[in-house]
Parts: sequence; structure tokens; C-alpha cells
Amino acid sequence: MKKTILSILLSVPCLWVNAQKYNELYPQKKANGYIGYYLSDGTNVIPPQFCSATYNTDGYYLVSKAEHEYNEAGRRKEEHIPGTEKYGILNSKGEWVIGLDNTYSSIGISSGFIKVTKNDLSGIVNDKNEILIPIEYEQLDPMYSTLISAKKNGKEGIIDIQNKTLVPFLYDTIYGFHFMNDKNQFYSIVRIGDQYGVVDKNGKYVIKLSDVELVSLTDTTVIIRKNGLFGLSDFQMKTIIPLEYNDAYLYGQELFFQKDNVNYYFSPIGKLLRKEKAGSEKENGLKD
Repeated sequence: MKKTILSILLSVPCLWVNAQKYNELYPQKKANGYIGYYLSDGTNVIPPQFCSATYNTDGYYLVSKAEHEYNEAGRRKEEHIPGTEKYGILNSKGEWVIGLDNTYSSIGISSGFIKVTKNDLSGIVNDKNEILIPIEYEQLDPMYSTLISAKKNGKEGIIDIQNKTLVPFLYDTIYGFHFMNDKNQFYSIVRIGDQYGVVDKNGKYVIKLSDVELVSLTDTTVIIRKNGLFGLSDFQMKTIIPLEYNDAYLYGQELFFQKDNVNYYFSPIGKLLRKEKAGSEKENGLKD
């Protein structure tokens, strides 16, 4: 399987994600077509040798190298020889975290985690390339802190960085994650078939499964949808905003609802804050 890399390459703007303990490295392409890393003062750190190289991504730098053919004039062709591309990761000192001799089919950085893939299964390694999460999951999606949404044997659950199962692998889908202000508690929407519910970080139901589709969560309310219309309920599924809106979603710290070409903005508990004509530049364009 051709190795791929899940990252943003040199051709796009850099990601300023993590403050670092070491000097920032900058990729720079030389006349020979290869890329190396330099400090801001131009000091060479890693000689040009890579075909692609990223800026700082959560404290790491993803690089690739491949074999090339040369034309009659001895100039290197831009295209890679198929099947020769290899990928690795450097740290902020220019040291290898994962060398180019690795056997992974995919390497990527997500929320500060190093995710690796082999035989279509994913795991997570640390900055010494030691396995933290076994390479046995069909899907891994790191979230806040050490929480990871995962899929195994066709079902989704939530694990932590110690590979402890927090929410069991029972669900067709887990989505709509909502973290409380103290970050020690979170809720997520779960689905089994056509049934939707909400669970907490221990997998305990906050809202039991029902046939009402759940869209987005706040601390105490949930946007719902039924028969194509949107409304708002509390966690006892008591109606706060009736099911009569054509669209609804979280809008920053507010709830956005729309019907009859009018936008409505509510607080997370369902109190009307303002309304405006759709497309209006003024948020308070209409009066009650």
C-alpha cells in the first residue's frame, strides 16, 4: 500500500498550534528541489533532503522522501517513482521521532497525538514511537485532552490515552460532543439504528434512546429534529422551543434557528435574544 501522510504540506500557510521549548524550525526549498529545515536566523539545521515538509504541527514536523528519475540533462524529475515514497516525523530539535524506515501505511498528527496506520487499522504512538493505543482500531478521532472517539468491530465508543474504554463500543455513531466549562465532564450524542440518546463520560445515559433525532448539545438542552423541523428540548425531552423551524444549530455561545426567512438567536436555555431578517447585516433588525 502506498504510504500517505495526513498533514498540511509546505505549499500552505503554517499552523501556529503549540508554543515550543525549542526554536521554531522552518522548511525551505533549495534550488535542487529538496527541502530542509532552518532556524529563523537562517542557520541550517537539517540539510535539504526531503520531497515534502510541514511547518510546526502540534510540535512535530512531518516529512517525506522518494526516489526520482532524471532526464537526459541530469535534472531530477518532479514526479516520484511510484511506491518509493516514505514518511516520518521530526521533533523541534530536528531529531527523528519516526524514521523514514518505518512500516506504517499512514502517519498523521491530530490534536497533539501521533496517529499511525497499518493494515487499515489505526493506533497512537508517543514521541519515542512507543505504542500508546494498539493498532487495532478502524477509526481514531482524538478530541479534547486525552479523549479519543474510536471505532472497533464496526461500532463506535470513546477511549482515553491509556486505552481504557469510557463509553462502550455499542453505537453506530457518536457525535455532537459537548464539554462542560470545567472540562471534567462531557456529553455526546449516540445513535443505534434510528434511535438517538445522550451519554456522559462514563457511558451513562443522560437522555435515553428514542426516535427523536438529536442534533447539538448545550449543558442542559438539546437541539432536536423531527419530520424535517427543528426545536429545542431539555434533557427530560420537555419542549422549550417547538418543532417549527427549518434550520437550527449552535452559533458560538448562542442557538441559531430559522423559519419564514427570519433568523432567531436564543440563549443556550432557550431565551430569545434577538431576531433579524435572513441576510440582514444588522442582528437586531426586527422588534418583538
